[in-house]
Amino acid sequence: MITINQNYYQPMRQARIEQGLTQRELGRRSGISHYSIKDYEQGRHKPSAYRLGKIARALGLDAEDYPTEPPRRTPVGERNELLKKVMDLPGYIIRENWPLVAGTHMEVEDLTQELLLRALLAIETYDPTMGASLRTHVNIAMRYHLLSLARAASNRGMTDVPKGVRITFCSVEAMTDAGFGFEG
Repeated sequence: MITINQNYYQPMRQARIEQGLTQRELGRRSGISHYSIKDYEQGRHKPSAYRLGKIARALGLDAEDYPTEPPRRTPVGERNELLKKVMDLPGYIIRENWPLVAGTHMEVEDLTQELLLRALLAIETYDPTMGASLRTHVNIAMRYHLLSLARAASNRGMTDVPKGVRITFCSVEAMTDAGFGFEG
C-alpha cells in the first residue's frame, strides 16, 4: 500500500493512475478542484495536511497522519492581537509603492482598509511551520493585493501612470556617485 507523505506528488499520482482515475474524478471524490490536484501532482503547490488527508481518503490510502477536520479558525481576540502587530504595514506599503497606489485610483484611506482586510485573511492562512514570520506573510499578501488592485483598475496595463504622478528611477552607480554606500 502507498502512504502519502511530504513527497505527495509521486505517490498521489501513482495511486490515482493505478486506480484508473483522472484528475477530475479524483477531484470530485475528494472535493478538491482538479486544477489543484494537477498542481500538487506536478509539484507546483504543496497541499495542506487537511487537503492531503482528503485526497488520501478519496484514494483509499493510509491517511492516519493527516487531520480529518478542517483547520480551526483563529479566535477573534487572538486574530485582533495579531492584527495589532502589523497595523503599520499598510502605511509602509503605500509609501513604498506610490505608483501602484496611484494606479488603483483609490483614496488612501480606502486602500488602507483594503490592505487591512487582506491582512485579516492572511492571518487566517498563516502557518508558522512554513518558515515565514507572520509579518512577512501578511506583508506579501498585502503587496500582492495592491498589485492586483492596480492591475484591475488599469485598462492600459501596469505601465500606465496617472497624470501628476512623478516616478524617479535610480541606479546603484548614481547612488554610489551621490555618496551612498552599499554592502555586498
